[in-house]
This record gives sequence, structure tokens and C-alpha cells, in this order.
Amino acid sequence: MYSAPVPPTTPEPTGPGLSEPQRLVNVFIAPSKTFTDLQRNPSWWVPWLVTGIFIVIFGVVAVQKIDMVQFLQREIDKSPSAQRRMEQLTPEQRQKGLAMQATGTKVVFYIYPLFTLIGGLIIAAVLMAVFNFMLGAEVPFQRAMAVVFYSFVPLIISTILLTVSVLVSSDPNTIDLTNPMPTNPGFFMDPQGNKFIYAIASSLDIFSIWVVTLLGLGFAAASSNRKPTVSTGLTTMFVVFAILVLCRAAWRSIF
Repeated sequence: MYSAPVPPTTPEPTGPGLSEPQRLVNVFIAPSKTFTDLQRNPSWWVPWLVTGIFIVIFGVVAVQKIDMVQFLQREIDKSPSAQRRMEQLTPEQRQKGLAMQATGTKVVFYIYPLFTLIGGLIIAAVLMAVFNFMLGAEVPFQRAMAVVFYSFVPLIISTILLTVSVLVSSDPNTIDLTNPMPTNPGFFMDPQGNKFIYAIASSLDIFSIWVVTLLGLGFAAASSNRKPTVSTGLTTMFVVFAILVLCRAAWRSIF
């Protein structure tokens, strides 16, 4: 009885491979080397830990330099729905509520790496499903996590730049932490103007595009059977990114 030949799969690399420092460096200069090496050892905790250290450093600086009550008040002023909720409170209730939220915000700054861990797990699960079930890739969950966390490594640069900006600013309270640097068109726009357009423009950030590009390269390179080509991986990721941007813009325009 005739049976169709089974297409060969790419054997997973063996040998010493790359060290963790080499993987981190290659994310910037030769990302395909890092992502291909994940087939040998899908470790993900080092990039998460290194990124988390820089996030905590920024959190410490932000809590010391920025008045969290002013920060929260600016965020409320941007949201009509939040303003309506505040208007229903007495002045004493507003003051107490802002103070409690300010304390909670400080805690969030300190433990934000835990949120990046949870977010990374969710993103890895979703993208693994997209690439495995829709494109026929073979990327196990732990390897998908490694792709995600290594793709986030360039955000260390933006975190360092933001930390320096807060440190050297004559008035750190004037820094808009939701869009603090001129790395996207939205930085040069009025946040209170057309919120749909502003959200789209803000999403077109250099670092966001960098991360999305790495995710496309990463899932293509980390697939055991290499069914998704680099172009397919990039196209898939930018389609996913575009959908998320439009959803975010629609949400921001409503609230």
C-alpha cells in the first residue's frame, strides 16, 4: 500500500550553542542566531530577569521623582468617563481616592516585572496557537515563551532612555508616562484631539515595531519544521499587530 512521503523536519541543534550573554547580544546584531538556538535550549528566564531589573530601576526612580497624585490626575483628565466618575464624588472622597490610587500605582511600579511575566505567558500562548494551528509550525510552549521574552529585550533601551529622562528632567511631573518619548508620531499630536487617530499614531512606535519584527523572525526561526518562512512570520505578526492597534484605537476613542 502506497503512503505519501513524510516531509523531513529540521533537526534540532545540538552541541554547546550560545551562552545567555551571547543570546542577549545577538538579539540586537543577529537575532536569527538567538532564535535558532532556542531549539537547543528554550530557556526564557534570563531575558525576563534582565528586562525586569531595568524595569524595577525605572520604577524606583519614577516613584522618587514623580508625584503620583499629579500623574493620576492627568490620566483622569484624559478620560471623559473617569472625569464623570470623579465628579460624582465629594472633594474629600476624591482626595482619599487619589491618595489610595497613588499608593497602589507605586506598588505597581515596583512589581511590574510580574505583570510582564504574566503578559509574556499570555502572548506566548496566543502566538503559539496562531503559528502552530494556522501556519503548521512546531513551536512548543516553552520555546514560544523564550521567543517572546527575547523579543522584548530591545525594550531595555527604551526603559533606560526613560529612566535617564526622568533623572535629568527639571520637572519629571511634566513627562507623559503613557507616551514619554518622540519615538512615534503620536508624541507630536494632541492627546485630547482625535483619540482614534492619536491611538494609532502612538502605536506606531519604533520599539513596538522592533519587537513585532523580532517576534515574526523568532517564531519562524524557532519552528522545528521551518514551515513558516521569515516573510510569512513577519506578515503574520504585522497582521496581528494591526488588529491589536485598531482594537486599542477603538477602545481609546470610546473611553
